Amino acid sequence: MKALLRSLRRAPGRVIASVFAIGLAVGAIGVFAVPDVAAGTLRDLAAEDNLGHLVVDTTPLDAATLQAIGGLDGVDAVDATPPGAGETKSHGRVQLVGVDADQTVNVVNPQTGRLPGPGEALVSPGLAEIGDSVSVGDVSFGVVGLGGTAWWSDTATVYAPDSDISSLVQQQSQQLALTVADPSSQNLEALVPALRAELAQAGATFVSFPELLPDGRHPIEADLEQISTMIGLLGVVAGIVAMVLLASTSSTLITERTREVAVMRALGARRRPLRRRLRRLAVATAVGGLIVGLPLGILVSNLVARMVLERFVGLTPDVGVSWPVVIGSIVFAIVGARLVAARAARRVTTAPLADALRDRAGSTWGRRFGDRLVSRLRVGGVFERLATRNVMRSRARSASTVAQIAAGTGAVIVVASLATSVNAFNAGEIEPWNWAQTATAVDPGLPFEQESFSSAGVEPAISVEGSLDQWEVNVRGLDAHTTMLDTTVEAGTWLTGEDRGVVVSEGFARHQGIAVGDGITVELASGQADYDVVGLHRSRARDIYVPVDVLADDLDAPGRANVLYLANGVAPPIMPGAVDVVSLAEMSAE
Repeated sequence: MKALLRSLRRAPGRVIASVFAIGLAVGAIGVFAVPDVAAGTLRDLAAEDNLGHLVVDTTPLDAATLQAIGGLDGVDAVDATPPGAGETKSHGRVQLVGVDADQTVNVVNPQTGRLPGPGEALVSPGLAEIGDSVSVGDVSFGVVGLGGTAWWSDTATVYAPDSDISSLVQQQSQQLALTVADPSSQNLEALVPALRAELAQAGATFVSFPELLPDGRHPIEADLEQISTMIGLLGVVAGIVAMVLLASTSSTLITERTREVAVMRALGARRRPLRRRLRRLAVATAVGGLIVGLPLGILVSNLVARMVLERFVGLTPDVGVSWPVVIGSIVFAIVGARLVAARAARRVTTAPLADALRDRAGSTWGRRFGDRLVSRLRVGGVFERLATRNVMRSRARSASTVAQIAAGTGAVIVVASLATSVNAFNAGEIEPWNWAQTATAVDPGLPFEQESFSSAGVEPAISVEGSLDQWEVNVRGLDAHTTMLDTTVEAGTWLTGEDRGVVVSEGFARHQGIAVGDGITVELASGQADYDVVGLHRSRARDIYVPVDVLADDLDAPGRANVLYLANGVAPPIMPGAVDVVSLAEMSAE
């Protein structure tokens, strides 16, 4: 130990710089811990509010049907809520959620105050204060509590008694939430057809694709995982930078002792103890980097997790530690330093004594063919030639320096290009569309009658989620003669509207091996639907375009729609229920 400390004291500046460099690199790896840190908080909230493991929108259900659903094998609890949306005079669009005093799923918990009674409301924090009133349409609610449920934590929400919400919204659906004894993915997937069959006996059906939350997951975790994938790219770059720094630092610390090792060898020291001492020096430096880097990594992961959750969910997570990432960082630093040090120590202890004693770098200029070749090149003046010679003499150090600069530059480019790449993809995704605005129903139950809104500059359509070969897809019902989308296809033909022919986005089709003429089976809210692929579209999204009437029939809602595409200059007509209006110009500008 004393010998190790003496070795460290011989180059304190180099060692301290190396420790902090490795510490910063290890700290940057902390972004890999963001999903674990965030998921811990989210799952605690999900358990506290007893979030449903299976949540789906259905047509209205009576008490007898709910009781029958509660009796399905493995179902612990079931609850039906009439959700909707409304406009407030002072706070804009809000989510409206019904509250039942006996609710056991997606439980609404007051942070302060109490649950609402008739004419009262509990609102999400920041929307209003206790004692204020919130007006939704022509109805005013007195605020008696602040809080909510984790299911609606990312939206401004007004919670009021079921009867008050039902009188406010024109719903053709309600949200059904179930908890089960064994919330594994396999059991939840098996429950879906059983639930669909039970609803069919009561003349009801799904009106949205069921959302499964296995193993106590929070509904925002899927979105968080997508964000974490982008953050993970930074972690990969950080890992590369850490690897380069660790390798170059360990190698340089040992190589600089070439002459010192040669003197010891000349005095009779054996190679094996010398290698052991050099390896310990590199490992000690890596341990010092871990002492600096691990707390920094924990800080980085918690700051990023807090930023993401507060921005997208409105939640402030508790401080968390991802032990797999911590252990992985420790193994990476110590084992990496040990491996690099072993190679460098072997090189230093086997260098010819005469060369090592004469030249600290352990190599003389001009012995190798590359040296002689470079010496004949015209590389500028004296200083340029000296620089070239120094590079050739210290090949390992020069290579590590170049690698560090390359890794650092790559990290900067990755960080700078992430936003640009995402924006470019989003722009490419909406580029084929020609509509000026869309009016999308908040109620997922296809509340629009197509015939009521078919006019110049207005096209009723359908936009729902589906699944194809375990991939989530956007299933879009369009008029075969639509003017709201560039219908140029990469292969095959566009929709004819006379059969079950569909068009698939070309990139997704290529990824899945789908070709024109193939048959595909798409899982919809109402069940499976078989289609024939007649064309491939240039859309960059995972889109499947279906004739609107065919899709409406497959969704058990003939002649209905949930989206209106509006041409430029056409104002949204008066529509039943709440709608979200989106401008294509605003989306393109983001």
